[in-house]
Amino acid sequence: MKPTIVIATIALLAGGAGTAAQASDHERRHDHDRTPSADKTQRPDRGMQVVGNPAQAGEPGHGWRYFTDPAARRAVVISPQGDYYYSRGRGLDWVTRAAA
Repeated sequence: MKPTIVIATIALLAGGAGTAAQASDHERRHDHDRTPSADKTQRPDRGMQVVGNPAQAGEPGHGWRYFTDPAARRAVVISPQGDYYYSRGRGLDWVTRAAA
């Protein structure tokens, strides 16, 4: 698999997660007048949700795992080699490599 295809696939998925996070944030700001601020701080963290990856063997993105938390505007991508990437909606940042 070509590295440019992998990078392009990651960028597209991160962009999609960022777009969903932005939409969620806009909705929260719009409802601000109707929701007391104390109520927002008492909500439990829903945590990361799995983003499906239908890529088959030999296709770009195969083996990559994607997770997102739209409410917190964050995403995590894990490569097949175990590299972790983190995003706050502005692209992916490499975090760590899996232990050998």
